[in-house]
Amino acid sequence: MNSGYVFLVEKEAMWAEMLEQVLKDNDIACVAIPVYGAGMTLRGGVTERYQIFVPREKQAEAAELLNELFSSEALLADPEEPESPEESR
Repeated sequence: MNSGYVFLVEKEAMWAEMLEQVLKDNDIACVAIPVYGAGMTLRGGVTERYQIFVPREKQAEAAELLNELFSSEALLADPEEPESPEESR
C-alpha cells in the first residue's frame, strides 16, 4: 500500500461499504483491507471487517465525514442504555 495512506477506521463490511461510498462521493480516495480472510468468515462465522485507509492529506476531512456518519452509532449499539421515562410507559 502507498505510504501516503493512513488508517482511518475499522468497520463491519456493511458499514465499511457505506463509508467508502461517502468518501468517494466527497472525492476522497480510500482503500479497504479485509481484517479476516474469506475462509475465516465462511468457516468461523466471523463477521467480515475492513480497515479503511485514506490519503494523509485528506485524513482530517475523512475523519469529519466519519464522525458525521457514525455520530449516533455508540448510542444505538449500547444495549445497557437506560430507557427514557417516556419510553417506559
